[in-house]
Formats: sequence, structure tokens, C-alpha cells
Amino acid sequence: MKSLCICLLFLPYFTSNADKNDWTLRKDKDGIAIFSRHSDLSKYNDLRIEVDLPGTPAQLASILLDVQNYPGWAYATNSTVMVKKVSPSEVIYYSKIDVPWPGTDRDFYADLKVNMDPAGRTLNVESVGMKNYQPEKKDLVRIPMSHAIWTVTTQSDKTVHLQYILQLDPGGSVPAWILNAFSLRAPMETFGNLKRRMMDMNR
Repeated sequence: MKSLCICLLFLPYFTSNADKNDWTLRKDKDGIAIFSRHSDLSKYNDLRIEVDLPGTPAQLASILLDVQNYPGWAYATNSTVMVKKVSPSEVIYYSKIDVPWPGTDRDFYADLKVNMDPAGRTLNVESVGMKNYQPEKKDLVRIPMSHAIWTVTTQSDKTVHLQYILQLDPGGSVPAWILNAFSLRAPMETFGNLKRRMMDMNR
């Protein structure tokens, strides 16, 4: 969020002649589909994840608002701190992301807002990076731009469908092999961990 899924930090730029609104399927495994498209906001492609999760929108909302526990399931997330609880459904948090050497670790502040319909069947979550919320820290690259949207709809009494879209600029320079490592592994591990966490809540 610079999302949550800043764990998806370094989705690489894929050159293409396709229309900018066309999504390209990059991987579909274990019920997790990963798409990318050209971005108007960054040299890095936008990312979309489609996945069915066991549980309810309320359960997923509780996981996303529990920012201190992001390191337990979000790929490469070293630490996360609640900075401010604006309301029961909005928080500002700080997170640090581990990047393999010779890359430089990243950090970010984000404003996370959760909106659930009165019947509890749909959930919309938006996370917006706050580049200048606090001064930058030594030896860390502040992620300059991030915008993530989670759209959750109830499929059945025991299943929800999640669509996650991330627009991101990780900032600085990043070696190509690190970009490749993050491009598919990060979303597969993050959303796989999220699915298992939801399963544990429903046992």
C-alpha cells in the first residue's frame, strides 16, 4: 500500500506497442493471476492481481488495518509502524522495504482508507503514498509515488474475490536482476500468504 503491496515494489517496465489500457497476463498459478499494463504515471508498469480468498470482506479489512503485522505476510516488508489512527477505518503508517544488495532499501508513508458497504458484502480500500509526510531518512530511498486500490466483492458465504491494482514508482535506480526478482515472486508470495492468513481465520 504504499501500499500494502509495496512488496510488489519493483514491477519492471515492459516495452509494448499495445494500447495503454490493455492488461497483459504475466502469470496465473495457484489461483493468483498477475497482469501488467503501461502506466501513465511511472516508467514501471501498473500491476493488477485477481484472486479468490476464503472469508469475508470484514476479515480482510481487519488484516489490512492491522498494519503492524504486515511483515508477517507482505513480501520484503522489514517493518511497519502505525503513525496515526485517523479513524476506525483510516490509518497513516510507515513501512521499510528490504531490497537485496546492491540495491538500496526503500521506505514510505501511506494513508490507508477502508470503506465497507452497510451490508458487509463489498469492500473498497485505497492506499496513497505520502512522500513528504516526514523528512527522508539516511541510507533509505523514499518511494516517491504509490497508489493502490483493493476492490473486494462477496462470492459466497465463505469466499470473496479481490482485485488489487497498484501504480508505483520505487524511486532511485534498481539493478535489472532485482527488478526481475520482484516482478512475479513478490505478488505470488504476498497474495499466497494473504490467502493462508484468511484460511487460518476461518478454521
